[in-house]
Amino acid sequence: MTKSHITLLTLLCILSGARADFTFVQVSDTHVGVNQAAYNARFTEAIRRINDLKPAFVIHTGDALQTWSPENAARFKEISKSLAAPVYIAPGNHDIQGIKDKGIEPVKVWNAAFGSDQVSFEHEGCVFSGLDSNLFNSGLPAEKEQIARLKSELRKAKGKRIFIFQHCPLFLDKPGDPNGNYFLVDNPARGEVLKLLKQYRVEAVLTGHVHRHIESHFGGISFISTPGTSFSCAEDKGLTGYRVFSVSTGGFTTRFVDLRTTGAPPEFTTH
Repeated sequence: MTKSHITLLTLLCILSGARADFTFVQVSDTHVGVNQAAYNARFTEAIRRINDLKPAFVIHTGDALQTWSPENAARFKEISKSLAAPVYIAPGNHDIQGIKDKGIEPVKVWNAAFGSDQVSFEHEGCVFSGLDSNLFNSGLPAEKEQIARLKSELRKAKGKRIFIFQHCPLFLDKPGDPNGNYFLVDNPARGEVLKLLKQYRVEAVLTGHVHRHIESHFGGISFISTPGTSFSCAEDKGLTGYRVFSVSTGGFTTRFVDLRTTGAPPEFTTH
């Protein structure tokens, strides 16, 4: 017997009259690799349970791979091909490495293997826009291009319910969090993105990266970071698992599903 429904978070975000009634799943920080047997096994188990739920789609909020390599990418594809629902990935810092030294090349490598690093789609009147948080504050032309694309998508989606997903949180405790924290997006990119999200009344921003649960609210927006399937960074060694979202007219509910069993829990890595 496994533990699930560990937390139930009811978020009433009455931002639009758009109708919706569907379920999707957020998976994050799977850290799949040819030498990561435990992480691979937990991702495989997560897929088995997610398939039983029959969600409309799955959002992966980055660090799909332990480190970028063709072999690790192939292993991720091998494992995830058993996922019955469509999956949309916003790459993490482990997936796209070396932007500071190599420029746009690592992004091109990711895109060649997985498609665009910025994927967007619409489902039942709700718009989902994935961002590549690796580009923020990079100074690359692709950073300005991503902001321009986001502005365009938000304008087109005006009046609809909008969800943003990316790997790195914009902030942890409050928008004024100081720069220099590995776990968040620094200013000026943070402020620029937050201004847009508030202007267009985005409903929620879904992230990973921190390997623990963080929830905050700013400007009518819900910011939710979910633990990964691979390991936990919480002080109590926390949970590994995935998050289920049930979207209905005027709001959504979300619950975290724990991958640990009633026996000895998996061995976690802490930072």
